[in-house]
Amino acid sequence: MSQLLARLDHELKVASSNIERAEILARKGSYLARVGKFSETREIIAKLRGHFGDGRSGHVTAWIMLTEGLLHLFENLSPLALDRIARAQILGLAMKDASVIAIASAWKAHIEFETSDFESMIKSLKVGIAHATDDDHDANARLAMVLSDSFLICGETRSAQSWFMRSREHALKDGDQASIEALLYNRAAFSLARIRAERCFSDIEADRLSLLRMEIASAKNLQTLTGIAALTNFVHLCEARLLIIEGKYSLAMDALANIRNAQPFADYNFNQSFVDLEVSFCFQRLGRHTDARSTYSSIDWSTFERLDVDEQLVAAWMRRLMCAEDSSMGMESDAKELFGRLSTKYEHMRSLLIESLRSFASVD
Repeated sequence: MSQLLARLDHELKVASSNIERAEILARKGSYLARVGKFSETREIIAKLRGHFGDGRSGHVTAWIMLTEGLLHLFENLSPLALDRIARAQILGLAMKDASVIAIASAWKAHIEFETSDFESMIKSLKVGIAHATDDDHDANARLAMVLSDSFLICGETRSAQSWFMRSREHALKDGDQASIEALLYNRAAFSLARIRAERCFSDIEADRLSLLRMEIASAKNLQTLTGIAALTNFVHLCEARLLIIEGKYSLAMDALANIRNAQPFADYNFNQSFVDLEVSFCFQRLGRHTDARSTYSSIDWSTFERLDVDEQLVAAWMRRLMCAEDSSMGMESDAKELFGRLSTKYEHMRSLLIESLRSFASVD
């Protein structure tokens, strides 16, 4: 059992009021959702709804909404997660309940980052930071994590590391194993996202790839050690995509086959046609041109429009290289034009995000 869960269980035993006990129980449910214990989370939500479903306590209602949101997020990446968490934030603002505002804003910012709604993310971060007290380790760990992730995808490693350490400090003080695991995974995943984008324009230094492989291995090992069962498929996707960058194409295809039908994934960073493109790219790099063409022919290009711009960029880069080598896959000039448009769009997005993060560049 994590230190956080042990402390929450102790606090439940000594809580002096039903409202205090309900908040602690909701916090426990939120943590259980984050580590993949979904049935236990649902039991807690049902219990809380049974006692407080009539809205007698706005504070408890907000915590129930937050717990429901995290269940939706970690069980199946449902859009309902943002709805429930946003409602918790609104209720907290209406009640001037700083603790609810801080944690709901932190998780709202997390989802907005994941969906590339950076303008809303910055607003949520500012609201969360304004309401988080120094000893609110839960909210502060999540707020700092979102900022670390944001700086990582921009390639701003110094600021990313500064916020990483701040998030880690709060998570350690809270005894929050799930956040420690998320920190390690996120550093690997978003470093990979940045490297995949950079690879479209230049080669990547071998030492950066070695460091990234160690970070992915650390995240995977910690997931195994802690028994966290939520969203574990993402680290396997990272492994597969790193293998492509490393030029280990046969191993990459095996890894892609293993995660092809894994769930859940969000449609803004993963779909079956993208896997087909990656497999076709590997076949072509290996000189298996017939297999490459066969796989390529099954791709539904309309699905790529739903992906984040950095994913679209990587797809366009692969497509450009493939068309240059095999004209049966399409006109190289069209592929170059698409890649050019997405390169401009990606750099514009990155510039806007860096500018919006400027006020957070230092945490000292």
